[in-house]
Amino acid sequence: MTAVVSDRGVGRWRLWCGHRPFMAGLLLGLGGLELITVSWAGLGFLQFTGTAGAFSWILGATLVAAGATTWWNPALRHFAGVLAGVLSLVSLIAANLGGLLLGFLLTAVGSALALAWVSPPAITDTDAEGGVN
Repeated sequence: MTAVVSDRGVGRWRLWCGHRPFMAGLLLGLGGLELITVSWAGLGFLQFTGTAGAFSWILGATLVAAGATTWWNPALRHFAGVLAGVLSLVSLIAANLGGLLLGFLLTAVGSALALAWVSPPAITDTDAEGGVN
């Protein structure tokens, strides 16, 4: 009985991930968190304070919100993708080379994935019965 429940959970998870730009949202969220983490923790020999630290927090939080938007409202993926693409370029200048380039790379790839994602076609009753499209 437990295996059946877990199979249903895995099936629901795959269905949920398959109907939205999941990897785009994941990369945008990770890139935003990386910007915040580098600014917050520093690297020991580098301290990110002042405007660069503040911009890292603002850009990181906005990128995390853009990633969440691609998950919870896939219809807004174009807006979130363009916003994330612009913010990733801004992070190069305003937030310590985009979180030492890793945050920039994560958010640039995530924004490209959000813009390139196409929703899967809806399954109709005719398709399920093996009819011709």
